[in-house]
Amino acid sequence: MFHLFRPHREPELKQLLSEFNRSLMLIADKQLLIKNFIAKVKQICPVDSIHLFLLDSNTEKYKLQDDSSSGNSGFFFSNKDRLVSWLSVNERPLLLSENQDVLAYLSVEEQEKLSSLNSTLIYPLNVMNHISGMLILGPKSNGKKFTDKELEILSLLLGQAAFAIEHASLYEMQSDRLKRMYRTDRLAILGELAAGAAHEIRNPLTSIHSTIQYLSRDFDANTEKRQMMDELLSETERINKIVQGLLSFARPSKLNTTEVELQSLINEVLILIKRTLNKQQIDVQFEYFAHETTIMADYEQLKQVCLNIILNAIEAMKDNEASKPRTLIISIEKGNAIDTRTHYLLLSFEDNGNGIEEKDIENVFNPFFTTKEEGTGLGLAICYGIINRHQGEIEVRSTLGRGTCFTLKLPQHV
Repeated sequence: MFHLFRPHREPELKQLLSEFNRSLMLIADKQLLIKNFIAKVKQICPVDSIHLFLLDSNTEKYKLQDDSSSGNSGFFFSNKDRLVSWLSVNERPLLLSENQDVLAYLSVEEQEKLSSLNSTLIYPLNVMNHISGMLILGPKSNGKKFTDKELEILSLLLGQAAFAIEHASLYEMQSDRLKRMYRTDRLAILGELAAGAAHEIRNPLTSIHSTIQYLSRDFDANTEKRQMMDELLSETERINKIVQGLLSFARPSKLNTTEVELQSLINEVLILIKRTLNKQQIDVQFEYFAHETTIMADYEQLKQVCLNIILNAIEAMKDNEASKPRTLIISIEKGNAIDTRTHYLLLSFEDNGNGIEEKDIENVFNPFFTTKEEGTGLGLAICYGIINRHQGEIEVRSTLGRGTCFTLKLPQHV
């Protein structure tokens, strides 16, 4: 049987490698590249499970890629973990069944993670003497051991994939940087236009509102004409609210910078909206992975940003089905270095609501863009301006039907 199978299998594997090589030149999207890579691994060597961890440049952690369905989506390895150190030094795959001494060398926490992932074989993704990620395979579906030929072909595939994913990541980072620059310039221009429009609207609006108030006195409270006057007053107040939002966006108040302890700020915001969270049956998980969470910032403006993002998350989860509990995960963790004395502190808000369509993600920070039935669409535009004035960044990622994550990157001086 072995001799009959081998001649067909080897050309098939060579064809898979050839197809993957062609795809590397055609696919620039990182997520598509990862899906294609994992599909090829499954074809070469059918296994019970595949988990890909990639280095997150913001946190220097190896994070599990898009595996929310398994319950392991929060898993990560640190660049200081013994597993990463071993892979970096040895630059070869780790077959756990044949390296029990290495498994014993790992920390208890690492051993528990590997056990939970049903790990059998671990491949490093090595780029220029740097571990950019790792692929963790479960046992083979047929229960047999990995052959030398399979290990060799997987090594070839991973060598190509590591460079391709690294290039796709660099392209993604550069693309995001250009988008942020363009967005900042565009919002600055819109701010100037909005300021002029707001002033032009506000002056006559004040006169209209005062006139309606004066004329309404001539009508009895329960008459139809009085009700019409009240509706006009309500509409002018709504327009005035929009004008106020425009002015907040276009002419923001100066920063009153003080020491702000982010952990305390988040707790205050959560207390402020506790009733709303309870009413909507939202489970809030607050996690922090940074020992020091104090930054220099404007407390009130930063609170406004956090409150706005959390309220948006609550809105996004209101239509969740009964089988999908509403969960908001807030986390604080240390980010990458800006210079020798400053690094980013990352504050993330992740919900499991309905998500944002891909075509809308680029517009969420634009003034007047909203998918809500009610709302001015100015909230996130104002938030973007506040974070920008703090020399920080605000990022959003979302998957339709699975949820959205907003991350604030705020400078923290050492």
